[in-house]
Amino acid sequence: MLASNASLYAAPTFEVREIGGYPVPFQNGVVYPTFGRQPSRLYVDLSGDWELLYDEEVGNARVGGVRLSLAARSPEAVALLTEQMRSALARGGWRRVRVPSVNNARGSEMEGYQGVAWYRRVFEVPAGLLSGGKRVFLVFHGANYVADVWLNGAYLGYHEGGFTPFVFDATGALREGANMLVVRVDNVPWDSEDARFATVPYKKCDWWNYGGIYRDVYLEAVNATYIARLDLVPRKLEGGWGLEARVVIVSASRGRARLELRVHPASAAGRVEPDARSIANLSETVVELSREVELEPGVSVVALRADGLNVREWSPESPSLYAAAARLVEGEAVLDEVWDQFGFREVKAEGSRILLNGRPIFLKGVSRHEDYPGLGRALPPSLIYEDLRIVKEMGANFLRTAHYPNHPLTYVYADRLGLLVWEEIPVYWFDCEALRAQLARGTAKQMLLEMVYRDFNRPSIIIWSLANECGCRDERVALLRDLAQAARRADPTRLLTQAIAWDPSDDTTLRAGLDVLSVNMYFGVFYGKLEDMDAAIKELGRRYPSVPRVVSEFGFWSGGGVGEARQAEYFARAWKIIESNRDLLSGAAWWTAFDYDSMIVFDTFGALDWQRGHRKLLFYDIKRAYESFPPAGESGREGFPSALLLAAAAAAPLLYIAGKVIKKKYGSAQRTGDGEGEGRVHEEGAGRGPAGGPQNPPRGSRGG
Repeated sequence: MLASNASLYAAPTFEVREIGGYPVPFQNGVVYPTFGRQPSRLYVDLSGDWELLYDEEVGNARVGGVRLSLAARSPEAVALLTEQMRSALARGGWRRVRVPSVNNARGSEMEGYQGVAWYRRVFEVPAGLLSGGKRVFLVFHGANYVADVWLNGAYLGYHEGGFTPFVFDATGALREGANMLVVRVDNVPWDSEDARFATVPYKKCDWWNYGGIYRDVYLEAVNATYIARLDLVPRKLEGGWGLEARVVIVSASRGRARLELRVHPASAAGRVEPDARSIANLSETVVELSREVELEPGVSVVALRADGLNVREWSPESPSLYAAAARLVEGEAVLDEVWDQFGFREVKAEGSRILLNGRPIFLKGVSRHEDYPGLGRALPPSLIYEDLRIVKEMGANFLRTAHYPNHPLTYVYADRLGLLVWEEIPVYWFDCEALRAQLARGTAKQMLLEMVYRDFNRPSIIIWSLANECGCRDERVALLRDLAQAARRADPTRLLTQAIAWDPSDDTTLRAGLDVLSVNMYFGVFYGKLEDMDAAIKELGRRYPSVPRVVSEFGFWSGGGVGEARQAEYFARAWKIIESNRDLLSGAAWWTAFDYDSMIVFDTFGALDWQRGHRKLLFYDIKRAYESFPPAGESGREGFPSALLLAAAAAAPLLYIAGKVIKKKYGSAQRTGDGEGEGRVHEEGAGRGPAGGPQNPPRGSRGG
C-alpha cells in the first residue's frame, strides 16, 4: 500500500512556519512570495524561445521501485536525474518551442503525449542583476506535473503539482553573462501504474492532461533585505472596516528601518495590465501608516492595522478595489516596495445562507475549464480576460474555476470584473487508497497551501474547494479534516467545501467540518428524471437544514445529435426547479461556460463553443435567467417561518437513486430518465477530435 510506503516518494517542498504568532509559508527554504511584478524590482523574462526534447524512455527509470520523477530525492535519485540530464543535452532531436506552451495539445505533432520532456534555454544575465548583494529567485508559475531544475549544471530542486507556482533561490548558481537553464518535466501518465494513487490527480480525468512549462517563467532580483509577502486582511466592523496588513520581511543583517503602508482607491474597469500600481489612484490615500522596525537576520512579520475606515465594499455589482503598497525604507534608501490589489469584502456562512458583506447572496454561476484550441492551458492575458468578460456578460455573479487552480490572472481579473469565485485543487475521483495515500504523502495539502497563499489577497475568491466527487466516507473525512485544518490556519476568512456526487446520505461535508454543502446534480442526464431534482433539493434541505447548500454542477451537452435547442431546454427546466427552491439553496453553477477538450471525449456542455466564436442558444437562456433572477432577500424568505420551509421539504418524497451514487465506468454507464441523453458508447482515448461534431459519452455521476 502506498500510504505505508510514503517515505519512498518525494516529500513536499512546502511548509508553513509560525513566526511572531503568524503562519508564514516557505518553499524550498525561502519565503513563498506575494506574486506579481513589482515596479521597483529587476526581472529577466524567460518566456520566448526554448528547446524541447521528448524522452519517454527515461520515464521508466525507478528508485526503490518508484518512478524516478516521484521518488524521494535521495542522493541516488538526484545523481540519476543529473545523469539523465547530461545524456539528454548530448543527444540530438531537440526542437525549438515557445514557452509558455503545452507540449501535447490536440492537433499537435505530439497530441496526447504523457511522459518526460526536457527543456533548455541559454539566457543572458545583465550586469548589475547580482550586484550589491542581491538575491535572485527563479519563478515558475506552472509546469505539469513534476519539474526538476538545473541552472548551469547545479541542481536547484524539484516541484510536484501542475497548477501552482514554485520558486528557487538561484543566486548561487547564476553568473553574469550566459547561463543555461534545464528543466525536466514529467507529465506522469494518468491511469498508469506509476500514477495510481500517487499523483494529484491520478485517474484519467474529464479534461485534457496538458504537459510542459505552460505558464510564465522569470528571474526576480531583490535586495538582500526585502519584503517577501504582503498579506491583506480586511475585517468588517460595526463602525466601518478594519484592515490588517501582515508584512513578511527577510533581512540579511541587523538594523533599523521604517515600514510604510499606503492604500489607494483603484480604477480597474477594463484594465488588463496585471500590476496593482497601474490601477492605483495615487492622488487619493485612504490608509497611511508607518512604523519603525528593528531588523534581525532572518524572517520577521510586522502587522500594521487601521480601523474605522470609510471605504467602498467589494461585491459583484460594485467591484471596488484598492491598491496597497508596503515600502521598507532605511535612511533615505528604499530597500523594497510591494504592491497588490485587494478589496474590502466579507463572506460568512450563517445558518443555511451565504452572506456577502452581511447580506444574503445567491450564486448564479458557471464553471470554466482553462482550455483553448491549440493553446490548451497556456493562455495569454487577453484571452483570460475575455473569457471572464463573457461570463460576466452572461449575467453570472459566480465562477467555479474547475478543477484546479487557474492562471493567477484569472483571479486578478475576477476581482476587477466582479465575479465571486470557487477555486479548488484536483483531488478528483479519489478512492480509498488514494485518500489514504494523500494523507500520508501531503501533495494535495501542498497544492492547497500554494493555491491559498498565491491568491491570498483576491476578494473575488470566497470558497476554497478541497475535493470533487471522491468515494470512501471515512478516508475522505480524514483527508478533508487535514486539509481544512491547514486551510483555516492559513486563511480563516473564506469558506471551505467539497463537491460531492448526488447521494443524500453523504454527510462527509458536515463530518469534516466544512462550511458549504455542494452537490453535483445530473438528473435526467445520468440518472433519474429532471423533475427528480426538485425532490432532491428538498431532501437536502430536510437532512441538512443548518448549512448553506449549493448545486455545484448541473448541465447537459449539445453535441452527439442532441442539439442546442434541447440543451437550452434542459437548462430552462432545471433553472425553473432551482428558482422555485431558492429558499433552500445558496446558489447553482451550470457546467460549463465553454466547450473544452478531454482525454476521455470532447465536451460540449458549454454555452459557447471551444473557439468562443459561437454563442449557443443556451448562452442567451442563461443570460435571461440570471439577469432576471432577483437578489437574495427579495424572494419572501425574510419573515417566512423556517419551520414551514422544513415542513415543505419533509413532505417531499425521499429520493434515492439505485446504487446511491452512480459511479459506472465510462463506456458502460447507461443514461436513464426522460430522454435528455440517449445512451451512446465511445471508445476512451485521446485520439478523437471534434471533427464532424463534438460528442459526449455516457457518464457515471457527473458531467465535468
